[in-house]
Amino acid sequence: MIRMEIAMEQQQQRVNDALEKMSQTVELFKLEAIKKENQMLDRIRDALESANATMVNFYKRTSLLEDNLKNAVDDFDYDSKLLSSTLTQNVSEAIGYLHTLEEKAGTPTIAFEAKVLKDLSVSPKTTLVFTEAVFNHGNGYDVKTGVFTCPLNGTYLFTSHLCSNYNSFVCYSFVVDKIMHTSGRLYVKNDYHCTSIDVIAILKDASKVWVQSYASSNFYQESTNWLNTFSGVLLHR
Repeated sequence: MIRMEIAMEQQQQRVNDALEKMSQTVELFKLEAIKKENQMLDRIRDALESANATMVNFYKRTSLLEDNLKNAVDDFDYDSKLLSSTLTQNVSEAIGYLHTLEEKAGTPTIAFEAKVLKDLSVSPKTTLVFTEAVFNHGNGYDVKTGVFTCPLNGTYLFTSHLCSNYNSFVCYSFVVDKIMHTSGRLYVKNDYHCTSIDVIAILKDASKVWVQSYASSNFYQESTNWLNTFSGVLLHR
């Protein structure tokens, strides 16, 4: 009986020892799990802090890039306006310099001569149209209208050679900007006859000059000996 009790006590002790070891093992496992969990949490926290720092740094660099870009755009706009203003000033100065050179170079060539009347019998206050331009430097004379339009301010000399028909009158005048200047009348009984007239006029740009019949007139012309002409030349600026 005593032996059985001793054996039971020993068995109970072994069970208690096993439970103690199991308890210690479970406790160690819990501690190890908590340690690993804490380590994992530390890694996550470090990763989040690193990501946050990266985002903050990215925001700062983006803001700096935006500021630099805005400053570059502002500098470019300022430089463009300055360049445009400088170019405009330089071009204006160059044009002025060219005008000065042109004035110093002397009087440009502005001259024309036209012949062949469009109409030989005309009514009063009719502009005589000379249809063929022998030359027309400066393009001031218009063969369609018979009018010279001044392209440049200055002093001009105009001449005209006119021929009357047999037993006919020719009544002529130079007109400058609608004001009659040199005028006269040509008539020779039982013959043809020619005369030359001239006028000196100080003109402004776009002034107009033409030859006009102030009364009914009958002209005569041939291609060789009897020519009606209108000419002009710039004498001085």
